[in-house]
Amino acid sequence: MSAQVQDNPNEVLTDETIIVVFGASGDLAKKSTFPALYALLLQDLLPKSVRILGYSRSDLSGEKWRKQLLGGVEADEESGELEKNDEKKKHFESISSYSKGPYDEDSGFKGLEEQFARIEKDEFDGKKANRYLALPPSKFVEVSHMLKKHNYSKDKANRIVIEKPFGKDSESCDEMMSKILGDWDEKEIYRIDHFLGDDTCRLLLQLRFANTWVDSLLNAQHVSKISVIMSETFGAEGRGGYFDEFGMIRDVCQNHLLQALTLLTMEAPSSLHGEGIRDAKVEVLKAMPPIKKEDVVLGQYVSSKTDPKKNSYVLDDTVPDDSKTETFAEFEMRINNDRWKGVPIIMKTGKGMDTDLITFKFHFVPPPSLFSDVEPTSNVLEIQVSPSPSITLSTNILEPGSLVGAKTVNVPLKYVVPKQKLAMDKKAYEVIIYNVIQGDKSGFVREDELVESWRIFTPILHWKEGADGPSPEPYEYGSKGPEEAMKKFEARYEQ
Repeated sequence: MSAQVQDNPNEVLTDETIIVVFGASGDLAKKSTFPALYALLLQDLLPKSVRILGYSRSDLSGEKWRKQLLGGVEADEESGELEKNDEKKKHFESISSYSKGPYDEDSGFKGLEEQFARIEKDEFDGKKANRYLALPPSKFVEVSHMLKKHNYSKDKANRIVIEKPFGKDSESCDEMMSKILGDWDEKEIYRIDHFLGDDTCRLLLQLRFANTWVDSLLNAQHVSKISVIMSETFGAEGRGGYFDEFGMIRDVCQNHLLQALTLLTMEAPSSLHGEGIRDAKVEVLKAMPPIKKEDVVLGQYVSSKTDPKKNSYVLDDTVPDDSKTETFAEFEMRINNDRWKGVPIIMKTGKGMDTDLITFKFHFVPPPSLFSDVEPTSNVLEIQVSPSPSITLSTNILEPGSLVGAKTVNVPLKYVVPKQKLAMDKKAYEVIIYNVIQGDKSGFVREDELVESWRIFTPILHWKEGADGPSPEPYEYGSKGPEEAMKKFEARYEQ
């Protein structure tokens, strides 16, 4: 039976609140979570009475804790991503403290509860505090159980924040979520996909539904193909041990890119608040059939012929020599509903590629034969997330004085992101934390979204990892990817 709901998910946490950052000794906390909390403090967007507790198994006493808490903040000050403010920084340090403890023993969480009681008694004048609990990605099932057992407030709001991976397929995800929902109500759970916190991804809603001309063109009558592309010039170096367990499809396709795709293709939500956006996302996911193995090309990068520093994936010390884990994936998806039926969606992602790029493209139906001199793939609406956030419409216009005819011109829609906003992950965590405080769950992943997303991807994951699974196609580090992918998909749809 689920826990009784004490929290109203639409309630803003304005009064006494304790934010606990588990895994406080890690890079994620240092480089993203603590700087995001500090940025919110600078903007007076944290609850008026707030305390921040770091918790992990590491010994972070004295100066070690200060460096962990403020190291990322000071690095962002130096880069100009955060404004310098010594007074605010001292205040941030004064409201933050650290506690060492295990994740799988009662003693650590009993000690944490003693900390809560002390803060409520001595610093909050005996007032009970809301509890914002940011769990470590690798241990959130165990930690969530311990927190419910020892640290659940019966008087105030409880919000647990968890981050992927949410299992490895439908079965493991169901098992994981069942355990968490045995202790916590769905309304108390905030599942992060930090990709949705980025400014450009959130802009997709505004672009589509605040502009009649845009959304009226995004349908099967006008669109011939949708492209979703995420490529990285770096490989899996430094995280090969983690990456080899999951691969490219699990790492970014089933979550980040699929989330963005739902925003690009869903029907208009009933509301921008509450459950409206999440309801619309689930509906479009339900219309997506599982991906077919014949529509997939997998690849794995091999050493560069020109750069000796760019070694083969399997030469990483943390990767097995015989690994078949994909570092590249390209495949076709479909949405079988009235808006998109018949429109192919090509999703492509890879490491060790020739460019860093995250972009979404709507390729429009070719013009009539009257304009035979116009390139058939010349009309495109592109929303680029990285490296230069922008929105561009490629259109055909007559070049003045030309005797040949129309030419394709890229028309930027003047979408400009200020320099200090370009640190995508850090800004995303700022948005995520703020939305948890606000009780706004529209940018978080609901349980039924997880069920549908794993339904779409689980068959090809089981196929690629089965006894008769394919060996990934080799491609050179720094290239455009496997030749087979280019042949397969360019043969179907000109890129």
